Amino acid sequence: MPFKTKHHFLIVLFLFLWSSLLMAQKDTCGYSLSGKVLDANTEGPIFNAVIKVKGIEKYTTTNAEGAFKIDNLCTKNNTLIISCLGYTNSTKDHEHDSAIHFYLTQQVTGLNEVIIQAKRRKEKGTATISQVTIGKTEITSNPTQSLAAVLSQEQGVTFMSAGTNVQLPVIHGLYGNRILVLNNGLKHGFQNWGADHAPEIDIASASSITVIKGAAGVRYGPEALGGAIIIEPNPLLLNNPLYAALGTGYQTNGKGYNTNFEIGNGTENWSYFANGNYTRIGDRNTPDYNLTNSGKEEKAFSFGVLHHLDQWDFKVNYSFVDQNLALLRASIAHSPDSFIRAINSNEPIIINPFSYAINQPSQTTQHHLAKAEINWWYTQGAKLTLIGGVQLNKRDEFDVRRNAELPIINLDLLTYDYQLEWKHPKWYGLNGLLGAQYFSQNNDNNPGTQTTPYIPNYNTDRISAFGVESFTFGKNMIEAGLRFDLETNDVRGREINQDIFRDHYTFTNFTGSLGYVRQLSENSTFRTNIGTAWRTPNMEELFSFGQHGFKTTFGLLRFTDTNGKLSTDEVIPLNQSTVHPERGYKFINEFQTHKNGNSHNLTVYSHFIENYVFDRPIGVFGTIRGPMPAFIFDQVDALFFGADYSWKKKWTDKISSVFGASYLWSRNVGDHTPLINQPPISTNVKLKWDQGKIGVFDASRWAIRTSYVFRQFQAPRTITPESLVDGSVELTTNSEIFDFAAATDGYFLLDLSWTFKRKNLSGGITVQNLLNTGYRDYLNQMRYFADESGRNLLFTLKYTLKTNAKNE
Repeated sequence: MPFKTKHHFLIVLFLFLWSSLLMAQKDTCGYSLSGKVLDANTEGPIFNAVIKVKGIEKYTTTNAEGAFKIDNLCTKNNTLIISCLGYTNSTKDHEHDSAIHFYLTQQVTGLNEVIIQAKRRKEKGTATISQVTIGKTEITSNPTQSLAAVLSQEQGVTFMSAGTNVQLPVIHGLYGNRILVLNNGLKHGFQNWGADHAPEIDIASASSITVIKGAAGVRYGPEALGGAIIIEPNPLLLNNPLYAALGTGYQTNGKGYNTNFEIGNGTENWSYFANGNYTRIGDRNTPDYNLTNSGKEEKAFSFGVLHHLDQWDFKVNYSFVDQNLALLRASIAHSPDSFIRAINSNEPIIINPFSYAINQPSQTTQHHLAKAEINWWYTQGAKLTLIGGVQLNKRDEFDVRRNAELPIINLDLLTYDYQLEWKHPKWYGLNGLLGAQYFSQNNDNNPGTQTTPYIPNYNTDRISAFGVESFTFGKNMIEAGLRFDLETNDVRGREINQDIFRDHYTFTNFTGSLGYVRQLSENSTFRTNIGTAWRTPNMEELFSFGQHGFKTTFGLLRFTDTNGKLSTDEVIPLNQSTVHPERGYKFINEFQTHKNGNSHNLTVYSHFIENYVFDRPIGVFGTIRGPMPAFIFDQVDALFFGADYSWKKKWTDKISSVFGASYLWSRNVGDHTPLINQPPISTNVKLKWDQGKIGVFDASRWAIRTSYVFRQFQAPRTITPESLVDGSVELTTNSEIFDFAAATDGYFLLDLSWTFKRKNLSGGITVQNLLNTGYRDYLNQMRYFADESGRNLLFTLKYTLKTNAKNE
């Protein structure tokens, strides 16, 4: 009995102590910690940064304001591990109930530059859309390349071109003015119609470039139906000691040379920068022959000034680009036989010795951009921004003809852009932005071309208002937006008999977007977005008339269909036609995960576009200068499905690789036929070896990149030019889509590069198309006449003077 009593007593005592321990633990696990994660340079909030408590499985992510909070901690002092893609990880000690700020610095490589700042600059209205940001080193690794060539290294992005100099970006199969180019906060005002015009952007002056791969019409306007490209200039940092850089480069293909400079300084209240660039390249060559008349000359200059007060920022920017671009001489035929021979030949019909001369056909453009911006932080977490900008774009196009010294197209485009944005204080958990915009363009044909203007004079005025809001709860964020646009167009042009015609039309439209982001774990994120967008057909699509480049084109309102026969004698008023604006509905999903040195990114999308406008061949027409391929614009309902995938692997501390692949399927929904000029399947692998400090070099890196572009198996049927010239094939406007030449074969390319840094000197050697492969790109209009460029060795050097190590 005493034994039982003692036994019972011990049991009761044990239960009492255990319950006391549990109560004590429950009481002590009431600690919490909070803070904000900010960019060390800009002091802006970092969204979706992961904060993990060391030693236990507790983590959270920051909201749109960079804030976070972790509850139910059992210890007063904790060690936090803060990480975010594009930034260097940080480990910090944090004490209970002390809300502090954590600053992350941009991730650097052995060359002390940001390479890819992926997902780092998601703006209000785009945080749920797939996007990637490219840093300055990657941009300027080849200072002579185009904007489109830089972006084509990313999955889902390629470029449409008209030879070696005219290249415009393609995002998920869409290009032209379906892709908004935002240059220093302003819609880049240039002749953005057709595959023959590329944006006049000096990439050497860009600080970063962000590609948004979804319908971003709510945030940026109608021309973001297919996506947006955001080009950021020098950020004008304060407290940034004086720095200066001078660079130069030489390339073997085209015997091209380049020189550029940049200088800047930032004090407590002032900051400025200035930069300039000059490039000259002669005729390029393929592995087998010279590409006669394929050189270019480009000059560029820009500067910016920032004045900072306690609650105010005043900023002024100016940029200027002057381009003289040659187009392949062999693309112009003078007889039926020469046209047939040009299409069918393995070589261009005109091959001359190398020259720096730029002859007809060619394009010259000058682009001026001036911008003023005021920011007012009137209270905590709130800001008003007023932007005003003006742009002047002057374009001359020269053709092979009598009076070749006279331009065949001579246009002046004047653009005004005024924006007011209010980033309001957080309100009932909502974090967002409201904005209004007035946008105006005036396009005029200058007299003296001795031709009927290819596009008419016009004035476009657009008034817009938008709002985007986001709400964060736990590891989730919902983002929604709505935009209203009212656009009017006044058009003045000439009919075939030189009588003047006029047209006036107005469109109103609402655009919406809804997106969701979920932090699945500390290593994985899922985002989804569905967005609507719209676009008025551009002036070429509506009113183009006559020769442009190597072809003759007729716009939607410049021809009539009478029993399948084409008539171009009159101009149809828009309100009497069947032409409608494009309306797009894009659903895009992205899954990201990174763990144990592996990063996977999968993007899957669908895009349905009502009234999709595209140009297609219709035959061969005789003109004053000889037979030319003839094209008309058409409208159909189109459907796009696609996927982009990338896998980044860090094998060791010094060796890493990237594998990528892109696939796009597209169809004309009405008759279930393929669309013309769509990107084929592509894959690529890049292997990098960062040697670090080796020998006399402070840093050394090797990179090898392989890529394979498949044959476009979705291309339309082929009709030979001889059957069109001799009349053995009869076509009508209702005939099935065709092409003059079959889709080009697939091709494999190999590039190799070495970059180095020694004290203030950096540079590199790049070999493009190392195997000197002869091939033709399906998206290059010159594929009818010639191969792409062959092997190219590029040498670059840059000397940077920095007065303080803070700039390193």
